[in-house]
Amino acid sequence: MKKLITIAIISLFWNQKIIPQKIENNIQNLREIDLIIQADSLKIGGTLSVPTNLKTSSLVIMSSGSGDQDRDETLEGFKIFKVIADHLASKGIASFRYDDRGVGESTGNFVNSTIEDHAKDLEHIMEYFKSNKAHAFNDFILFGHSQGGILVGKVAVGNESVKKVVLMSAPAVPLVEVVTYQVRQEYKDTDLPKNLIESDVSAHNKLMRAIEDNKNIDEAYQLFKETTESILLKKTSSRKDSIDSEKIKQEAIAKADEFKIIYALPSLTSFLYYDPSKDYEQLKVPVLALFGGLDFQVPIHQNKDRMENALLKSGTDYHFVTFENANHFYQKAITGSRDEYATLEKKFVDNFLDEISNWIRDK
Repeated sequence: MKKLITIAIISLFWNQKIIPQKIENNIQNLREIDLIIQADSLKIGGTLSVPTNLKTSSLVIMSSGSGDQDRDETLEGFKIFKVIADHLASKGIASFRYDDRGVGESTGNFVNSTIEDHAKDLEHIMEYFKSNKAHAFNDFILFGHSQGGILVGKVAVGNESVKKVVLMSAPAVPLVEVVTYQVRQEYKDTDLPKNLIESDVSAHNKLMRAIEDNKNIDEAYQLFKETTESILLKKTSSRKDSIDSEKIKQEAIAKADEFKIIYALPSLTSFLYYDPSKDYEQLKVPVLALFGGLDFQVPIHQNKDRMENALLKSGTDYHFVTFENANHFYQKAITGSRDEYATLEKKFVDNFLDEISNWIRDK
């Protein structure tokens, strides 16, 4: 659960410079250039992939999901953005992918950064390419995976430089709803009574809200600890194990302490109550939204309708594609569970990459 929350769950003028480039790639007719963009005191490291035969004037900028990710969005050994960038280049589409704050060649502190900080980083990147003669782009396609979809939706609103948006398993509900859904999912294959499951969901919800409002935190913490202790006791008794009440009490305290810290991290809290559907309602550019049929982190049933209703309200052109057997990383999955990710082949499901490049070139 810790991994889930921490992963699923953390002025317009600035001086810019390019710090030495490194060019390396084995793909024919592709230049891959490592850049460091200086924005005030922050350095943003990333890789620009430019095919020699461009088919579109827009630059795709890729923003990763929750947690501190490298520019390739390497998850369970799968370099998601690197594979996408190479495919786009093979189709004549340039892209830029970048390290999150505090990762790789990017400076800054990820844990204490907020959605506003990440939005500024993305805006700085666009301004760099608009003003740099060596790598000049004036039009952009913003591509966001998971929580990165929330970010690109926010930045795209009212920005005339953004021509299209690609949302890859992007939430359309506030992350607090995603978190509570995932808490329930933790008990999916257990025989724990529903009333205890819902008590745990409420305990998480109340602790998040108490920390957000900075009110009644001790009371919410105590409820979380007591609920956790009740669940651990029930699990132990159902297995007919001998009950060590003191050990269970300490485990409950440790879990409550852990989540009290996690739910106070700015990198999470700034997203928790942010409603991305409000941004989708204001988009005036074409949108491609991708969903995995076995995605249990950003499930279709919780997000697709909300997103579609928002885009219908906006009146913009949109296209939805669902990949039936795809997980959150768009690997061909059996169950879609997180435990399965590392065991799967490090490749996308059939037609996933082509759907993206065809839409970008044809739309």
